[in-house]
Amino acid sequence: MIELSELTEYASKIQGLRGAKSFTRAAKCITGVVASPLEVQASMLFGLSRLRGGEGLRLTNNVEIRMTRSARLISELDRRYADILLANKDGSRECLVECQGKAIHGSIESKISDSDRTTALQAMGYPVVLMTYGQLADPDAFRVVMELIMSYLNMPLKDKTPRQQELERRLREEIFIDWAGM
Repeated sequence: MIELSELTEYASKIQGLRGAKSFTRAAKCITGVVASPLEVQASMLFGLSRLRGGEGLRLTNNVEIRMTRSARLISELDRRYADILLANKDGSRECLVECQGKAIHGSIESKISDSDRTTALQAMGYPVVLMTYGQLADPDAFRVVMELIMSYLNMPLKDKTPRQQELERRLREEIFIDWAGM
């Protein structure tokens, strides 16, 4: 729909106009181009700072991964675009998050293809976490998944302060809004 470069260019064109500073701040929070609303929600929870209700993790969206020969034998793919690549502070440990929405991943064929891709990526040494809407939307389930991710990244999962917990609650209200029920 829109590329990050176009967004940045637009932000520079509207400088000085009412709302431009807020728009520019919001644009700087965008971590990359994604393929689904679920990936947006996950990216916000993982990537926004703790002062904005997120986890403050380093992430990249839609990372191209070239498959090794053995991974190609498993997946029949030359390359794969990972939904979210999370990394620890020095980049020495990584974890892939694949968002599993019903619309894209609901068919049997899609599940088999996802399984092949996941196994291929794991064969290449990538830890892969498959995340569903329910795991993202439920704070307790999300915490359990965060513990798993942080173990892959070899980082401690720090408790949030009461203020950070409130900011996360507000963020969740905003990103998991029931648009159909409005």
